[in-house]
Amino acid sequence: MQSNILFHFFMLPITDTIIFTWVIMAFLVISSIVLTRNLRHVPSRAQHIIELAVDGIESLVITDLGQRGKVFVPLILAIALFVLTANLIGVLPGAVSPTADLNTTTALALIVLIVAHGAEIRVKGFANYIKGYFSPFWWMAPLNIIGEIAKVVSHAFRLYGNILGGGIILSILYMFLPYVIPVPLIGWFGVFMGLIQTAVFTLLAVAYIQVRLD
Repeated sequence: MQSNILFHFFMLPITDTIIFTWVIMAFLVISSIVLTRNLRHVPSRAQHIIELAVDGIESLVITDLGQRGKVFVPLILAIALFVLTANLIGVLPGAVSPTADLNTTTALALIVLIVAHGAEIRVKGFANYIKGYFSPFWWMAPLNIIGEIAKVVSHAFRLYGNILGGGIILSILYMFLPYVIPVPLIGWFGVFMGLIQTAVFTLLAVAYIQVRLD
């Protein structure tokens, strides 16, 4: 998707993707503060939903990474919430989904890559980290490096392509089928797709970290 430049801040172009990214981040920060400031031993309905989401992510991470994975739970939860909100906001007419921009998905994929490799260096040591690129044979190093780059490209393009394609389909449905298919039903297609792509991106993030630590 080609982002539209809305204005310039000094020499920096501000696109619609940047605006909606900041809107989403502000929404998540404010929501987190509001929803967690009055936690109770007997949870309310909202607190129960929050606890289920956190427990679900923690269970997913620990299942794949073991108890050492607890340190990654906040990161994976933050990524999942951002990707989910970014995916779902595209359902609203006139809104722009940041995950339909390759810059956003590439940045997210790079975050996962940096964290995964940083964790490997901390756990295995820098010497063993470098040695891994020459395994099982020294001449495999270029292929191993290319493989790591391919993971980032695949991770970024999978989310980007699916959200962009889904947004195009939704736009077509909104234009040509509002009197045949009710708009709420069209919107539910986008919601379902957004949930699926969030799950896929999150699972892959955990899997990439697991691969580096094994």
